[in-house]
Amino acid sequence: MSKSSESSIVTKCALVMDVLAEARSALAFSEIVERTGFVKSTCHRILAVLARENLIEYDKPTRTYKTGSRFHNWSRLAWRRIDLQEIANKSMTSLSEQYGLNVALSVRDDDNILYLRTVDHVPLRYAASTGDYAPLHCTAAGKVFLAYMPEKRRKELVGRMKFEKLTEKTITSPSEILNELPGIIVGGYCLVVGEEFLQVSGMAAPIWNENGEVVACLSIWMTDAGEDGSALEQHASALKAATKSISVSLGWQDERE
Repeated sequence: MSKSSESSIVTKCALVMDVLAEARSALAFSEIVERTGFVKSTCHRILAVLARENLIEYDKPTRTYKTGSRFHNWSRLAWRRIDLQEIANKSMTSLSEQYGLNVALSVRDDDNILYLRTVDHVPLRYAASTGDYAPLHCTAAGKVFLAYMPEKRRKELVGRMKFEKLTEKTITSPSEILNELPGIIVGGYCLVVGEEFLQVSGMAAPIWNENGEVVACLSIWMTDAGEDGSALEQHASALKAATKSISVSLGWQDERE
């Protein structure tokens, strides 16, 4: 492996992780030095940084290094997202084509939602695209994530969130948003009208994993749903059927059945 021409510690850390990830077995210090081209002092420093962050593990008896638990967790999460997108694609396409809806798949990223995949029936300039972020407090998916979040985590998150008023309908009161959440759990979905974009009504339902955790949301939205979003809400059953199908494919079992 050629020596990196970059000097940043991030680049050097990445190079060491590349070396360990590509190796078929744990590597000795001398092997890492040889494969990275680093001087010994630099290699010691980089390995120490990575070990503190649980990205690598050092085995004292064999004096070797291998990738660590945090790195493995990142890998599992990355694969889960890829699998989730593939599993959800058929349901998303069906919802869009059958009902003429825009559909989005999202996960939570701290106090935002991150769109993993979108299917646009009607392309619009403010339509979410893959890789876009949106706030939790004014989106249907965001409120679903808040509703199903453990209380302690929700309290901590709400305490530091910024409740920006994006439209005249955006709810910026934490207490008002929290009061909405029990109804979301009872109904199994959330409807938001004009809070992120005044012209848009959105509805979202949770996607569950094999451990009964909400790992993603499926959203549908439209621009002509009426003042109360009723034209969109009529598709709630179809949305929940789609999220149930995706959840079952992820290993979830409905305890009510």
